[in-house]
Amino acid sequence: MFRKLAHLLEQLGEERFGVLISSDNTGKVKAFCDQLIKDSIPIKMTIGGRIYEILSYLHNSENSVDGHTMIERAKEMNAHLGQDDAQHLLNHQQDIPTSLQGGMTFVFTDWRDPDCPDDICFVFWHKDRWIQSWRQLNYGVWYGSGVVLRRKR
Repeated sequence: MFRKLAHLLEQLGEERFGVLISSDNTGKVKAFCDQLIKDSIPIKMTIGGRIYEILSYLHNSENSVDGHTMIERAKEMNAHLGQDDAQHLLNHQQDIPTSLQGGMTFVFTDWRDPDCPDDICFVFWHKDRWIQSWRQLNYGVWYGSGVVLRRKR
């Protein structure tokens, strides 16, 4: 850790490094880092030979939408995927970029729980692997950490 800090100090210079670590700038540095993380997220990924585009169901400055809006938008974007693709993602989870671990939830809007049709599938990072779970479509809102996938081939 100290080597990384020393390298950062060397590369930025003392004035920039001082501004970076100043408690007066914590909010700005956090926002800057959030933008860097967002910019580093891939827009495409190849999982087990299939190419997927990662798409947001949010528009512009939205932070969340209800479940029905999310499904409408997934359909409009041709990203209304179901069980086959969710299972493929889980079977080949070693191919999911590590940069997505813990920060992204894949929603499969066309896979409903057979025992509870109001529940839809999502896949998320938990501890050391990607797992599948269910969430009620009508329960609350769906946030920006959730994305849908469009299969390219």
